[in-house]
Amino acid sequence: MEGECQIVENLKDELKVVMADLFKCDVSEIQDTTGPGDLPAWDSLGHVALMARIQERFGQHVPVEDAIEVESVADLVAILQRLRGTS
Repeated sequence: MEGECQIVENLKDELKVVMADLFKCDVSEIQDTTGPGDLPAWDSLGHVALMARIQERFGQHVPVEDAIEVESVADLVAILQRLRGTS
């Protein structure tokens, strides 16, 4: 269980770094509850760019039906966990 929690934290931290780079902000501005519209660059085009960056960085394609349901960083982490089979 402890190892699983560490994997989730690592995934979350890595995702936040990817997002900070893409959205040109500091990692500290990105919380688990941060969602589309909370960061100036996370608009509709930013969302599409983020899905492409996730696929590039994590090797996971986020299905459109999942992408449109994303309301927070926590949602993205849960989707990536499910796609990786680590949830």
